[in-house]
Amino acid sequence: MDIQTRIKALTRLAKSQSQGAVAALQNELDQVAAALRSEQDYDALSHALAILDVIGHRFSARAVDILDSFLDQVERREILYSDQRQAWGSRYAKYHSAQRLTGDAIEVLAGLRYFETRSVLRILLRFSIHASDEIRKKSIDALAGLADYNIDVFYGPDRKGGLGAEPQKEVILALEQLASSDLRRFFSGALTLLRGLLSPVMEASSWSYRAVTLERGAIPAWQEISDVRLRSVLLLKRLYLSAETVPDRLAILSALQEATRMPDVGGDDQTFRDIIVRDAAEVISFYKELVATEDLQIVQSIESRGYWIYFHARAVETRELALSLETEISAHPEYQVYRVLVGYEGIFGSWRDRAAASERDFEATEQMRRRAASEFAASISEESYPKWRTRIVTFARTESNDLATFPIFYAFLEELARLHPLLALKLVTEDHRSIERFLIPILRGLWAGPEQLAARSLILSWIDDPSGERGQYLFACTKLFLSNDGLDIGLVRHLLERAVELKDLAAIRQVVSVAITNYRSGDTILLNELFLPALSALTREGDASWVFDAWFRQELNSSIAALDGTGVSLVLQNLESLPVIDYHAESVLFVIAQRHAASVMAFFCRRIDRELTQQQEAGPAEFQAVPYDFDKLQEPLSHFPQQVVQLGREQFGRDRSLFQFLGGRLLKNIFPNFSADFERELLELVRAGGEANLAFVLAVLRNYEGQPFIHAVCREIIRSIPTDSKLRTEVAIALETTGVVSGEFGFVEAYERKRQEILEWLVDPDERVSDFARSYIEDLESMRESARKRAEEDVALRKHRFGESP
Repeated sequence: MDIQTRIKALTRLAKSQSQGAVAALQNELDQVAAALRSEQDYDALSHALAILDVIGHRFSARAVDILDSFLDQVERREILYSDQRQAWGSRYAKYHSAQRLTGDAIEVLAGLRYFETRSVLRILLRFSIHASDEIRKKSIDALAGLADYNIDVFYGPDRKGGLGAEPQKEVILALEQLASSDLRRFFSGALTLLRGLLSPVMEASSWSYRAVTLERGAIPAWQEISDVRLRSVLLLKRLYLSAETVPDRLAILSALQEATRMPDVGGDDQTFRDIIVRDAAEVISFYKELVATEDLQIVQSIESRGYWIYFHARAVETRELALSLETEISAHPEYQVYRVLVGYEGIFGSWRDRAAASERDFEATEQMRRRAASEFAASISEESYPKWRTRIVTFARTESNDLATFPIFYAFLEELARLHPLLALKLVTEDHRSIERFLIPILRGLWAGPEQLAARSLILSWIDDPSGERGQYLFACTKLFLSNDGLDIGLVRHLLERAVELKDLAAIRQVVSVAITNYRSGDTILLNELFLPALSALTREGDASWVFDAWFRQELNSSIAALDGTGVSLVLQNLESLPVIDYHAESVLFVIAQRHAASVMAFFCRRIDRELTQQQEAGPAEFQAVPYDFDKLQEPLSHFPQQVVQLGREQFGRDRSLFQFLGGRLLKNIFPNFSADFERELLELVRAGGEANLAFVLAVLRNYEGQPFIHAVCREIIRSIPTDSKLRTEVAIALETTGVVSGEFGFVEAYERKRQEILEWLVDPDERVSDFARSYIEDLESMRESARKRAEEDVALRKHRFGESP
């Protein structure tokens, strides 16, 4: 019995309460336990997990124990594969590994969460800190499912016999019993659980044979739910006090915000509103305790969250308490400066006025901040510098993955360097490590002023530091020359040399951007002394990611267009290493293709050869020689159909095996609408004859999903081949391809449409064409009726599966 049939039989058996069924299921469970305990064959282990998934709920405690033991040791077990699986190469093992089995086991475990809540919770927390991102995500998702309120579980599938809030009560009790060290250890998992416990809504989904219904409703105002929510808030406060990093504390504040949120569905239940008022008061009071002593980034988050509590609050007491938080924040003098310079989440103006405004004037706020920042910069003096130095170093510690978060702070630092160059020079000399992420605006300001020579000397000291730290801040020192009228080519060349020596690829990529942004028409010095040497260094390292910083630059087109044939070849050689050609790389290729279309086509052919080689050697699967479509590259390439088709034909001659999916797709991308010029080139190949020419044309045509515009070429092929040629089958395949269809009877409709489109061939004077049409129409009618029968059977089967009448 194959595994699918066995699973179906066991699914039905698991619904039976008879003694015979229990005995049979017990026997199956014993076999599963034995397999998961010692089996090494991947398929056997996967099948055992699939069986446990359908019968485990009948023996939930033992099933969880089996899974716990399996998860504890499977990644230390050598996994073996059948001879057939091994023939597929190392890629099969890569995606069917012990780690994949671990993920599958976690999914099975998640299905038992309402049967053995505490045990499942314990195991999922353990795997929420697994080394693998995928396993961590699966564990976190399973924890979220455990804490969330599910309508069917809460009330029961027929609105009777539900579990109520018992799972949530189990979860909060388990978390409360964890030591503070364990709460910190399982931080992400614990936070996910607590966020779910505070959700004001519950959800469910139900399936019919043709639809999925999603349900949402408000959490009922039951006392046990009120208790769970309050205990969750208190536990989040406990977790906050033990959190060691700003990101962790910000994440806790985000979870606490859930406690203040009213449901967005259901009626306005006064009892539940009272619960929200109580929880919001608890949260706001906690925020007020933090304002005076917390990190300024935390204060900013508190201000933002407090305002939105005020904005959404329905109860007067909540709004008044939120306004008292605003007063507390307004009394924090240092935060007022931080809000202006860094405050990307800051609330400017009165909360009352802002909430009452019909729309927010972002531009006015931005202008106000820039004026204030300029005033701050102008006010700095020798006497106030120590205070501002401390302030700048403190503000620079603000954590963000995106430096675009700090435009005002950047402008302030650059203006500080312009207005007070000696103080700025003192700052970067003494505190460069503390303000490393913000060296660029200060260096730009110094470079534009009277201390340029001193700034140059400082940069050289970082590059050539004899103490052994040579090459400090290469990225920042290079980036200061982006679009810089004071470009020092000699200094940038020296930066490039040191970056190449240290293999600082980020700095080398910046040299490319510096050359592009400072390029002026006819100025080949930048290209020859900076752009091409930097590109050569990146090519040696297999790095082409400079395009992601260059594609949007206004000077890109003119700088790339100014390259000679050698330069173009170097750019294309560099881009060959990109795993995927997306719109960033297309922006560069688009410029090149306008003058060197054949070179770009040859570039794609080399990428195809590389992908074929990697597939033969079981190389990385992430490499994609040809994108699924082009954004704009088709426009210049399509102007040269003869060259493009010729190069495609040569590629086909080198390797036919996957040409349809690589070279054929490339031609389809270039000529998506099958232009007349492209059609003419294909027809010339057909008329030239030869099996290779015809096979090439058909490999291209199969990418067009059987659209009517390929009929002329297909008809010409039929005219040129004998009636017993195998290529007639290839023509039929090209014509009958449907692409994406929709609805149960999508294929039925598609085949009928194709039948209608080919009817005119029946009266073609060439007997080979009319004979092909009759045979092809018969096949279409047969496929149409088979598709109709399959669709009707599938509908009937789905209706049976979901208990609906036929």
